[in-house]
Amino acid sequence: MTDEKKGRKPAEQRLSDRVWIGAPASLRWGEDELSGFVEVINLGGIYVATSRVPEVGDYVDLVFSLPGDSRAFRVRGNVVFKNQAVERSRPGFGARFERPPVGLLEAIKGLNAGH
Repeated sequence: MTDEKKGRKPAEQRLSDRVWIGAPASLRWGEDELSGFVEVINLGGIYVATSRVPEVGDYVDLVFSLPGDSRAFRVRGNVVFKNQAVERSRPGFGARFERPPVGLLEAIKGLNAGH
């Protein structure tokens, strides 16, 4: 399946480069609350590895910190693709940010500059 069919854009069409971070996160959608790990982030969205995966189209509320930044960022995302566990990979989902805080966007730009 191509990136476009999974809801992902090719690298040349992304707002910014992906940054691999591995930061703990808490998340909530509907009645579900659980924790996971932010594995990848960019200015447009986030990939979270978690034990249960929301459905495409669900809105997820996330709280997480970025490496080297003591702030806890709260952001809402719209799930655009999901991955089920396969062999050694963990299940997870990709979400597009909905009105991310300016501080988060600046922090992500700082991560991009460091990579």
